[in-house]
Amino acid sequence: MKLNRDTFEKADGICIQKGKWCNADCWRVTVDGDEWFVKDFSPRLLPLRWTLGIWLIRRECAFLQRVEAGGFTPTTSIRLDRFALAQRFVPSRALKSFAPGELTPTFFARLEKQVRTMHRQRIVHLDLRNANNVLVTPEGEPVLIDFQSAVSTRRMPTCLRKLLERLDLSGIYKHWARLAPESLNTPREKILLWQLRVRKWWRFRGYKFIMVRQRPLKEFETKLLRKYED
Repeated sequence: MKLNRDTFEKADGICIQKGKWCNADCWRVTVDGDEWFVKDFSPRLLPLRWTLGIWLIRRECAFLQRVEAGGFTPTTSIRLDRFALAQRFVPSRALKSFAPGELTPTFFARLEKQVRTMHRQRIVHLDLRNANNVLVTPEGEPVLIDFQSAVSTRRMPTCLRKLLERLDLSGIYKHWARLAPESLNTPREKILLWQLRVRKWWRFRGYKFIMVRQRPLKEFETKLLRKYED
């Protein structure tokens, strides 16, 4: 059975996350034994779903299809209609749920390689500091999700492209420093350190809003700053 709006609405499903006023609802559904993740803007107010909803779904699906061959995102990204997209569901845990010592340095090296591969395709994610956007499969493989904030860097000046790629990498090194700090070498630490020093100028949090107040530094971030100030 083909997955489309009709089969999605008739399928057995669980709402993983109820979207707020400008966010999609996220579902896990089963159709003919296959599990799917669905992001759906159709429940939002009409002016939002017919403008922002359509635009976000179209651009995110396009980015997902561009990077799909890399093997570091869920497979088979499709648009159900103007307001929804679907991907194969990946059994996994969000990186946010892991404690220090649970993941090996090899995991983070693979994650870094995946992000650099994405950058060679001239795409930046821009929301990798959110640990919910990195999944860990039962086999210990990293998977990137939520490309709603992604940007193409194909026509950008080299200096701007490298700046945005550096922001992406700093997000990876943030998680690395929290979960496996002993294996984070000096060059990587210095990229994270750079981000911590310029963070007051980066007020965007994904596509959602501009932060008025910065979040407090985590303990490991404070220690890193002190390490290089001494």
